[in-house]
Amino acid sequence: MKNENRPSIYQFYDPIHFLNEWFVYLKKSKDQFKLNDLAKKSEISTANLSLILSRQRPLTEKSFQKIINFIHLDATERKYLNQLRIIDQSENSELRIEALNQIVKICKNKSLDSNDYKVFEYLTKWYYVAIFEMFNLDQMQLDPIWIQKKLIKKISLLEIEQCIEFLKIHGYVTQNENGKWVQVKAQMDCREGVFKLSLGEFHRQMLSLASYSIDSVKREDRFIMGQTMALSKDDFIKVKEIVERAIFQINEINKSANKRTEIYHIEIATFPLALENFEKDHNE
Repeated sequence: MKNENRPSIYQFYDPIHFLNEWFVYLKKSKDQFKLNDLAKKSEISTANLSLILSRQRPLTEKSFQKIINFIHLDATERKYLNQLRIIDQSENSELRIEALNQIVKICKNKSLDSNDYKVFEYLTKWYYVAIFEMFNLDQMQLDPIWIQKKLIKKISLLEIEQCIEFLKIHGYVTQNENGKWVQVKAQMDCREGVFKLSLGEFHRQMLSLASYSIDSVKREDRFIMGQTMALSKDDFIKVKEIVERAIFQINEINKSANKRTEIYHIEIATFPLALENFEKDHNE
């Protein structure tokens, strides 16, 4: 089989998009490949296969297992495709996060460099974010023991060393002309694609740390308050606008700070306890 213009599955986040591109490639490079033959070999009707490829039916585990041995992918590519399928189809956030973890491992083993995978690894370990922000502290010491003593929730020295190495290798921090390690500011966009899951996991971990701080941090060093109320959809939009303005004002304080001695996470959460027409969001 020729390798000209062979689609690399590792450049895809959407399993159906990949399959459509892959089948076009197979038709051009492998004379005997036809969708009708694939349907027959895999014991899936041609109509059902067409519905899957047009996104009118999901690529279920059963359908995936039927076709996977007949589409000329190696073992690692098959595994990668299945993880994409799980992310696309599963309603279980834990399964989706685990599938993303498997994708990251595959990309590491193949030495693939992707900003999305770096962002995923960064955001799904809360202490990566905390240690990254520590590079802004006035008295920052690039010493795992020093860092470990500062964190309110303890992690191992090995985890800290791995975090520092990650930040250096992937360009999150760099040495300035004086030899001091400093942050490299970069915009992280996790709103689109499968990697928006990383942002969801980030918030889960931070909200868990907020709960942890109630018992482990002195009251004067934390601020947690909330209000439960009945609202209309229109009023909820107004509340969101107020919260957005508050975040903007907090960021302005951060920009103008002339002294930095602690790391704080500001998490403002507004979520429903009851809805007029409740329907589970499959995209979470």
